[in-house]
Amino acid sequence: MKATVAGPKELAGELHALWSHLMRGGTQQMFAILGELELTLTQMKTLGMLNECVQEVSVKELSERLGLSLPATSRTVDGLLRRGFLSRTEDTEDRRIKRLRLTDAGRDVVERLTSARLQGLEAYAASLSDDQRAALMAALADLPHHTKDPV
Repeated sequence: MKATVAGPKELAGELHALWSHLMRGGTQQMFAILGELELTLTQMKTLGMLNECVQEVSVKELSERLGLSLPATSRTVDGLLRRGFLSRTEDTEDRRIKRLRLTDAGRDVVERLTSARLQGLEAYAASLSDDQRAALMAALADLPHHTKDPV
């Protein structure tokens, strides 16, 4: 298979089509988990964001990372705290600042959601031929998607 050079717009269109296809594969199970746990998409996003954090973050920092208002973030955090998915502690230097982190229960939720997504991706990968899987692995090997943004 010969590689073709694509412009950014054309490649973006192909990536969007692939992304949409991939999302359909794991979405049903993911939404079932969200329904079972009675979590909103914002709460799911919050858990995922905190899972990526190397250290505890303040509500304000979380608000900025999520792109939500401080009151909306506070309401989301309060709901997750009540459910035992987060813990909140006072900042050691400024008691007015509250620091957040995932609890074991919160990490379990993130793991369940990640597992649901992976099952959809595994089904897609299984539908590819050996040659297609090899070509996709080779293409992905050089892309910068394994970096983590430390917080």
